[in-house]
Amino acid sequence: MKLANLLLFLGTILTCKCFSGRENNFTTEFLYFTQNETAGHVAVSPYGVWNMLSHLKLLTAGNTKKQLQRALFLPKSCIELIYGLKNLSDVILGSNSENTTVFIRNYMVLDENVSSNYTDFEKEAKILGMNIISLDLNERYTAVIVANRIMFDEGQELSFKVPKLIKTDDIHPNGITLANINRFQYVWRNKFTNVKVENFYDENNHQIGKVNMMFQRVNAAYAYITPLRSQVLELPYGTDGKYAMLLITPNPKTKLNDVFQKMTTFTYGQILNILNMQPLTVVDVKLPRFEIHTNYALNVPLSKMGVFDLFEKKYSEFYGVPRNSLFVPAILQHVSMVVNELGVHSNTVQPASKTVEFSASRPFLYFVIEKTTDTIVLSGVYSKPTVY
Repeated sequence: MKLANLLLFLGTILTCKCFSGRENNFTTEFLYFTQNETAGHVAVSPYGVWNMLSHLKLLTAGNTKKQLQRALFLPKSCIELIYGLKNLSDVILGSNSENTTVFIRNYMVLDENVSSNYTDFEKEAKILGMNIISLDLNERYTAVIVANRIMFDEGQELSFKVPKLIKTDDIHPNGITLANINRFQYVWRNKFTNVKVENFYDENNHQIGKVNMMFQRVNAAYAYITPLRSQVLELPYGTDGKYAMLLITPNPKTKLNDVFQKMTTFTYGQILNILNMQPLTVVDVKLPRFEIHTNYALNVPLSKMGVFDLFEKKYSEFYGVPRNSLFVPAILQHVSMVVNELGVHSNTVQPASKTVEFSASRPFLYFVIEKTTDTIVLSGVYSKPTVY
């Protein structure tokens, strides 16, 4: 019995790793187009939007379905997709501990008439994990207030200020507005020991502001990756090794766009392979303390990735729904995350022949990874310094 359970566990992990590779292929392209739309400073959950749209693909038909399949790197088989999504979700969303909180919810906002006219469609959406918010969308201002309140009530304090994620232009009586809500809270394995205000620079070493810079000396997975012209560092969260942050800091005069373009051929998987082959290095780490709360409309980045028909009523096709009946006016995402000095342990650094310095004092990339599947749960660009 124990052997059977072990084989089942190993099979699930291998399936998740294979399936998370599809999400990671999507991530690099998605982050590239998203940061172009947001002037560089961005935090998104590639897994959150990929998971939501992968489930949506099961509700679509025709060219709408094909476009989602190509953009999301999905298999043609619905059974393979459902099985892979469930296994990956079980690993990522069933992983909260005292050191880690991962909150991801998918919402579908639609008109009451759509709910009553297409009951089978709504039932299928619920089965696939969509949280349905059915309102009178002809009363736009009221509907927006109610929808935002519903989405942000769960797990929050009564005094919590509701973000205005959905706006009046994002809803339509014949529309299905999609919203993906993400809140992440992590505690480092090792505490940062020092925090002080320091300068922050652009790619050309011109000062553009100041940050509260955190410091720690730590044994960590570190490498200099020549094709990216960047330092790469992995810092673990918590004590179970399940989550980590991957940091990529380009050389001076190397632009983040250049790194993104290189990552289309020198992949995220190759980066992890290089880190895994390196012995742990003693690293003096300097990382800004920051808090980020973002609301994004993702129509434009997704359109640039080949998703068009979904947003046009005359082209969008949904399974079991007459053509020219429904479309998606907006795909929205909220991400909330804090990066601070809190950690579980004080550092105990093992002796080493040399120490390297990793200073994130210029624009850098960051990825939060679920380690057992190598899934990118959150990714971002830090380029606008603030003293937080």
